[in-house]
Amino acid sequence: MSKMICIDPGHWPGSVNCSPDKSYWEYEFAWDMYTRLKPRFEKQGFTVVGTRTQQENPSLTARATVSNKAGADLFLSIHSNAVSGGWMSPKGFVAYTSSGPDTAKRNKAARAILSAVQAAGVTLFGTKAPYHASFTVLTATTAPAVLLECGFHTNKEEVALLKTAAYRNKLAKAIVSGVMDYFGMEEQQPESGQPDQPSDWAKDAWELAVKLGIFDGTNPQGPLTREQAALVLYRLGLLKGGS
Repeated sequence: MSKMICIDPGHWPGSVNCSPDKSYWEYEFAWDMYTRLKPRFEKQGFTVVGTRTQQENPSLTARATVSNKAGADLFLSIHSNAVSGGWMSPKGFVAYTSSGPDTAKRNKAARAILSAVQAAGVTLFGTKAPYHASFTVLTATTAPAVLLECGFHTNKEEVALLKTAAYRNKLAKAIVSGVMDYFGMEEQQPESGQPDQPSDWAKDAWELAVKLGIFDGTNPQGPLTREQAALVLYRLGLLKGGS
């Protein structure tokens, strides 16, 4: 039986959380990461449920309830971090759980994710141990719950990375890898001849296509079927309804 992951894209389009220069918005990042994580988890055999649609703003309790009703095996809440006062120096990836002990499933999951993220070359804030906080999405869930702060959008260097598709893909890949380690599952690798990153000559075009929602950010060198081509044309507005 497949494992179920509940992913909570933090905040919503009305949220004011952003970089000091307003070039980056946390809600946009959280939703974009959800669209990258979901297909990656599904490719590994997981069932994925989200706590909201792109425009919804459910309460924190409602988000936890989605996970509880679905019977999720793990709950992940996706965010980016901030320090008040404008551009500041703190940076790095942080994981939160509700409390100890270290042997609790939530803390084992958090450490597995932190280890995978660090192995991918992502800077950690602090150590490979999770911090503890009484956030509602962590305390009201029945599944092991981890809140991931994927970097500080108040750090100029880090927010520049957080805005790129390549870095978001790197984060998504590492998070999935960490979850696979937590469950003791063997990760399915991309098919031969289909690398997980675009070629250098296509990188800019690929990142723009992902940003515009034409592609979902996965399998950049995979074959394009006719139905996928039709979907691309539809997203570009080139397919019109018949009379």
